[in-house]
Amino acid sequence: MKKLEPLFGFDVNYDDNGNVEINDVKQFPQESKNSQKLYDRLELLKIEDSGIIFPVMLKKWIITINPINDETIMDYFRISGIKKVIEENKSKLVGKTTFVKGAVQYEKKCKYPNLNIYFYEVVNEGGDEVINIFEMIEYCKIQYNISQFTPKRISDLEKLVNTEELLRIPYLPVELIQFDEFGNILDFNLHRINSINLPF
Repeated sequence: MKKLEPLFGFDVNYDDNGNVEINDVKQFPQESKNSQKLYDRLELLKIEDSGIIFPVMLKKWIITINPINDETIMDYFRISGIKKVIEENKSKLVGKTTFVKGAVQYEKKCKYPNLNIYFYEVVNEGGDEVINIFEMIEYCKIQYNISQFTPKRISDLEKLVNTEELLRIPYLPVELIQFDEFGNILDFNLHRINSINLPF
């Protein structure tokens, strides 16, 4: 493990697989100024890599996976569940420029959270005009209740899912949905890195 220069006050190193690992981040980006700066930088890099040209018009839509039973939670409430939802809605996405981001959010007095998948589609009309990359970061920002993961809720979830993986979802930045020449959805690199070697 090789230690690197700190980033926004966080210790950084390479893990044994050569991936950059940022240590001691908060549970949610908005919990501290440095956490939000770190997260915004991840978003900025992802949006820059997409190659979209500003100004742009975006239409936001959400698919919510409700925890209706244990099987639903076990099938969807993991990082790969985001791609599973994308696969199920592929017909709406092929041929379009769409970004995606997952969120784990509790409704009031609920034992389990919802898995919300946020889509941001580039449209010619009927959307919200976004002038530049910084406006897009704000447009795609998800506000969390930073007290939502109580010890009791985590304990309840641990019976069904790997909570270590689930708690990484708030830090996954917006991703451009892309397809290969056969129409298969390309993997999201940060999703893959954050879901490997987790023992559930």
